[in-house]
Amino acid sequence: MTDAAHDWCAGLRVTRSRLLTVAEFRRIQLGRRVNLVKASAWLLAALVILVACAAVLGISPEPREPLVANAVLILVILGIFLGVPLCIVMSNDYFKLAALLKRQYRDSEVLVCEGAVADLVAEPPELEHLRRESGESSEVVLEVLKQSRLVWSVNGHPQESWVVVQRGRTAGAPDQARLAAQYVKPVETEDGTFRLHQRPLSEGECSELRAYLPRVKLAGFVIALVMNVVAVAHLVANLRKPQGLPLMGIVMVTVAGWCDVNLVFAVRARRKMLQDLRERYVVIYQPDPAPNASQESVVEYLPNAGTEWTTGGRAAGWRRLHGPTG
Repeated sequence: MTDAAHDWCAGLRVTRSRLLTVAEFRRIQLGRRVNLVKASAWLLAALVILVACAAVLGISPEPREPLVANAVLILVILGIFLGVPLCIVMSNDYFKLAALLKRQYRDSEVLVCEGAVADLVAEPPELEHLRRESGESSEVVLEVLKQSRLVWSVNGHPQESWVVVQRGRTAGAPDQARLAAQYVKPVETEDGTFRLHQRPLSEGECSELRAYLPRVKLAGFVIALVMNVVAVAHLVANLRKPQGLPLMGIVMVTVAGWCDVNLVFAVRARRKMLQDLRERYVVIYQPDPAPNASQESVVEYLPNAGTEWTTGGRAAGWRRLHGPTG
């Protein structure tokens, strides 16, 4: 028998859900309008910068001092190549947030997640924000809007700044996992003695593992091939007719090497996970040598990929972060 699938938000178990109140729904509508206004204001700022730069360049007064002319030119360049892109990036962020809030109109469900602060799993900026909002407490309760994945409240305190967290669903471990963890036995290896055992993966776990397989697309191979051909062409041309430092050749070789390394890593990771799918089992490791060791210290890992599968009976952190959305 297999446990039911587990839903997670920011690495915490979803324990229950509730519906948004009318006042909360109005707050979402107001938040979307405010973000649209901010996005439009940043776009307007970009337009103002462009108009101001064009006006400065178009004005042809009496010849300026070289120092003043250079200062004006620097300001125009900064405005066009720094100010305008910055305004566009800020505007895009607010438009994205407004789109997320609009998505929440489809569903009024709020997911309630509970757990230890140490169990939070998120990208570094979001993780730091959530830990800071949790204060001194070792436990945390998050409310997350289901459709938009925005954190609504932390420990009952509504969030003024919107933070997006990952949602995921992982397959529950079979009952056999708990039993198998109690029968680890010493195994002699070259690196010492380890308390190990193994158990088969359930069908649900295999389906989940299949969803993690790295996607190696044909386009990736084509891009890598083209980059390598161009890099080799630059090298051959430089060997035949050296012309100082071949900057373009160095850039192309670097890009080709980067493409090759990423492609090799993706293919290797996919091959190892496919091997784990064929063998359909995980290795159980008990690091605590005590006879009455706690089950919380038990770690299960994929033998070929070498990746943790569960820790203390719970899905590993990377699964809680990247699990298929339920």
